[in-house]
Amino acid sequence: MKKILLLFILIAALPAVLTAQEGESGGGGGGGFYIGAKAAIGMVKFTPVSSTQDFAETTWDNLGYGIFFGYNLTGNLSLQIEGIYSGYGAANITPTVIYSANSPVLQSYNPNTVIDHVDMDLYFTDIPLLLKYTASEIGFSPYVYAGVNWGINVLSTTTIVRAIQETEVIYRNYKSDITDRIKYYEFAPVAGLGVKMDMGSLSFFGDLRYKHGLMNLSNVDNGLGFKAISVWLNAGLYFHF
Repeated sequence: MKKILLLFILIAALPAVLTAQEGESGGGGGGGFYIGAKAAIGMVKFTPVSSTQDFAETTWDNLGYGIFFGYNLTGNLSLQIEGIYSGYGAANITPTVIYSANSPVLQSYNPNTVIDHVDMDLYFTDIPLLLKYTASEIGFSPYVYAGVNWGINVLSTTTIVRAIQETEVIYRNYKSDITDRIKYYEFAPVAGLGVKMDMGSLSFFGDLRYKHGLMNLSNVDNGLGFKAISVWLNAGLYFHF
């Protein structure tokens, strides 16, 4: 947690550093600072690393939100860093990738009770560093970007859903903390394209982002694991200084 707070302090200090550098160099070159906020909804698919079988079903209702800072290096090229709290969900996972088959959380001590399914939710602080190219700086402008995302595991859980057969089937949920079973960090390439609309010093934007996980996220030493691939629809606004 201390590392995360320190990182956000450094990000928050970035504007002052860039502004000071611009002042020392006399500005020029189309430089300028901007700050904004965004929200996102995403599709997430987890793929196994050592099997052709699906590890989990794709989810479509994942949410993310955060802030970002940018600096216009030229009239078209800018450098942007973000701090985003993102949820990565997986439905109906294969639980023995996370737990051993004999784990107490997977046992049913009532003969009328069975595990119906297990879902997983990973919550990361995502910090993408992006290089963005904007086609023009006037009015309605398309842009593309690429970079790398550093993800920090904040909280990870599974929801174990049991079906209890009584006079009718009743479902009971049990949440299990698996934060230590997931890697503390992840590096993944990201790329996207979008469009922005300028209204004076305020800009509104929307874009589509692809994140391709290359690392095994499992911290369990069982020869198994999974990677995360996601597509995010982002929208937000930012203010130019």
